[in-house]
Amino acid sequence: MTRIVIVDDSAIDRRLVEFFLRKGIADVSLLSVDCGQKAIDSIASETPDLIITDLQMPGMNGLELVEQIKSQGCSAPVILMTGFGTQQIAVQALKAGAASYVPKSALDKHLVETVKHVLSVSQWQRNQYRVPTTLDVLESHFTLENDPSLISPLIAYLQNQLETMRLSNQLQITRIGMAIYESLTYAIYHGNLELETDLRQSDEAIFSRLAVERRGDEPYASRRVRFSSRFSDTEVRFVVSDDGSGNKPSERQNSIDAINLEGIEGRGLLLIHSFMDEVTHNLQGNEITMVKRVLARNSDSSSAMTNAAS
Repeated sequence: MTRIVIVDDSAIDRRLVEFFLRKGIADVSLLSVDCGQKAIDSIASETPDLIITDLQMPGMNGLELVEQIKSQGCSAPVILMTGFGTQQIAVQALKAGAASYVPKSALDKHLVETVKHVLSVSQWQRNQYRVPTTLDVLESHFTLENDPSLISPLIAYLQNQLETMRLSNQLQITRIGMAIYESLTYAIYHGNLELETDLRQSDEAIFSRLAVERRGDEPYASRRVRFSSRFSDTEVRFVVSDDGSGNKPSERQNSIDAINLEGIEGRGLLLIHSFMDEVTHNLQGNEITMVKRVLARNSDSSSAMTNAAS
């Protein structure tokens, strides 16, 4: 059973989140609390699989809760619920350790989907067998069809490699998985299939139907996504490219300060920029390179990657 803690000072909002989760997540156990301190107390007795918290709360806000959770060594991923005008705090919380966020105005559209994605990329932690290794460099290259179901197995494979090489802790591996997920999803849907992000935000049903149709039609069907990774004792590097027409880099909102938290493309870019140390695009705009620096190889996988707040 998946155990989720919901933190929000609004009883109405807590019940709304509970409704969406019970409707969309099978075999789920929910604990709702009205403040950050109660969430901390609940975590002390049993670590949940996921924490969903409002960003703006009296006493301890969402950012402070994320920092408290991290300081206690809790590996449960945190999803923020953001309101209008909270962009700056949300960015700080993502840098401090949160795994993702959902605008409160779009809970009905994106909450369950985001929860499933975060749980999927954090699944590697369960029953993980840790293998010591002296491997110094590991490179992998993949070619993917435009099938989103291929993303989760690939991320699980990469997360296992990170763990095997002892390059990261649980929180960082989950966050790296989220960045990879966002980049691959964009490459498939908006790169190769050339589907507009505005359509996905306005009508998910039409967006999904067009995606299925284009996967079987040319020129989209023959397009592929290429993914490469390189793990070393100094950095982990991921390159994602697609066969689409691309966008000029100036149109991709490369500055984290300019990213729109409410839009789907902006949300993905914000997560990538927050979780990786370097993010660059090629001139055509159909390739992204993401780099996370490694401070030192850690013998117990507890704190090898660059601090989450950096």
